Amino acid sequence: MYTFNDKNQKIALIGCGYWGTVIAKTLINLKFKNIFIHDSNLKNSKTLKSKFNTLKIENKYNNLIKNKFIKNFFFATPPSKNFKIAKKALINNKNIFIEKPGVTRLSDLKKLNLIAKKNNNKLMFGYVYCFNDYIKYIKKILNNKKLGKILYINFQRQNLGPIRNDVNVAFDLTSHDLSIILNLFKKLPKKISHVKYSILKKNIPDISNLHMKLDNIFFDINNSWINPTKIRRLTIVGSKKMLLFDEINLREPVKIYNKYAKYPKIEEFKKKFFTSKAFIYLGKNYSPKINMNSALDNEIKYFLNLKKKSTPITGFNFSYKILKFLKSI
Repeated sequence: MYTFNDKNQKIALIGCGYWGTVIAKTLINLKFKNIFIHDSNLKNSKTLKSKFNTLKIENKYNNLIKNKFIKNFFFATPPSKNFKIAKKALINNKNIFIEKPGVTRLSDLKKLNLIAKKNNNKLMFGYVYCFNDYIKYIKKILNNKKLGKILYINFQRQNLGPIRNDVNVAFDLTSHDLSIILNLFKKLPKKISHVKYSILKKNIPDISNLHMKLDNIFFDINNSWINPTKIRRLTIVGSKKMLLFDEINLREPVKIYNKYAKYPKIEEFKKKFFTSKAFIYLGKNYSPKINMNSALDNEIKYFLNLKKKSTPITGFNFSYKILKFLKSI
């Protein structure tokens, strides 16, 4: 069985667009030498090879799945096309890593899982935030109740593009935030309301505002792929402290604010407060030092080192819950 340490193993990468380029660059940086690429549009394959000359173009997909020396396949292809090609790979006894949300239909997801189980092959979905060291740190913070009782969580994920034409902004971006919630809390919230707008193309929403509740925690997820600036923020409001994860802030991506608002008895308040109703506590803030490795590096290492009979963190059950939720909104 090939593992992450087998740098000479042959690897197939299907899809040479934006995310395929990111995966290719990551595999090369991880010192893999035999990477075969394929795209239904040969121009995309040639463009990717022009950036990384060591890549090997394979024009025919069937040649890759018939090659007994290629065991691990990475799919960075549109969800609407994934079922057919991923199914073919699994039938031919390949391990597959497929970018989220994988496919567009729950029935297709179930079929892929059945084939993978029958052939004892690895089936993992690319929810990269589950392998993000900052999210791992935040999970520890929540588990240790450092913020107190969690009251509210807000996700903002906005940018100008990339704009999809086969899935809407919720499938593309909200799926990331749902994966973070599922990873942190082991279950998904219930929808309160969902407001979405189709601006560029009819029936494909570009803007999504999702409001949810899990136990006593309220959630907002605000997504857009037609925003002038790039925003990647996660805000957590606790009864004792607040936390901000800002991916764009490279100096202080995680910041803990020793602030809170409540209606305590006046004798409980030792520090300065203002307003005649709510008391606002203003303490010192800090940004913890966190050892950060590339989340995609972590994810690829995890996939390649998975034992065949083990269950991936982002395997069928994980992906099924997210896809089912997306289909319901």
